[in-house]
Amino acid sequence: MSQESGPKGRLHLVLATHERKVLDLACDEVTLPGRLGEFGVLPGHMPLLSILNVGELRYRDGKKTESFAVSGGFAEIADDMVTVLAESAHTPSQIDVPAAQSESKEALAELSVGGLDEVKAARSKLEAAAVRLQVAGRSSQG
Repeated sequence: MSQESGPKGRLHLVLATHERKVLDLACDEVTLPGRLGEFGVLPGHMPLLSILNVGELRYRDGKKTESFAVSGGFAEIADDMVTVLAESAHTPSQIDVPAAQSESKEALAELSVGGLDEVKAARSKLEAAAVRLQVAGRSSQG
């Protein structure tokens, strides 16, 4: 999957969904929501393939940090190239806060009723809404 390594001492980050390429840039650090927890990537990171959870992808370029709400997918790190293929990816400005709040309330209500499958689906829905709200809050923090 790797095409080219990042600029010397920097990372090359590519973030894509099945619909579009979201990012293709050089940066200093990337933080990803891995299946076993959040992890950071700096230049010189060992090669790695990771499944991603619903969570926040952040990248730092100098003093500027940008965040995306991502749902699932996977990441490959090799030769200072970070390639992320996510099911979805949204910047803070792309997140519909009222819709995420509504989805969160619906998921909380669904947690108290239904069987195991319904509870699992409600937990996933709640987690996705919570991440979108967290990332949306980043835009007001600057």
